[in-house]
Amino acid sequence: MLVLQLNPVAKKVVELLEPHVERQGYELVSVEFRKGSRSGLLRLLIDKPGGGIGLDDLERLNPVLGDLLDVYDPVEGRYTLELASPGLNRPLAKLEHFEAHKGHRVRIRTRNARAGRRSFVGTLVSVNATGIEVDDEVSLRHESIGFDEMREANYEYKFD
Repeated sequence: MLVLQLNPVAKKVVELLEPHVERQGYELVSVEFRKGSRSGLLRLLIDKPGGGIGLDDLERLNPVLGDLLDVYDPVEGRYTLELASPGLNRPLAKLEHFEAHKGHRVRIRTRNARAGRRSFVGTLVSVNATGIEVDDEVSLRHESIGFDEMREANYEYKFD
């Protein structure tokens, strides 16, 4: 279940494609849609549960998902379809993503500033149906942030 609010086009794409992606044995981690002046960009972040996704997996999925998008036509106008791995600092968009990253370092960007800041980095302490709690590394305070306040959230890998 998605807990972060998505662009309406991205939300529609998730609803249409997620069952097809899961049937193929993959996870649709997140969908981003950016509208440009001439065309848009539709980026699907896909992973393979239990192990990272490879280029051959993405190449296999691309025509299948492209055909489904052509049939459903959820995006108005021209756009480029891009399939990608979620990467090292993977986005957190679903409740299960947050649950899986409890005790790990995360970066949360809020829609509105809190005490002059929109970015919080720290250990994800707890997760519930409405939001999370983070031990913020900057303020050294326990921050409660609602899912409705979040613009985006990512696992934040710390290089030693």
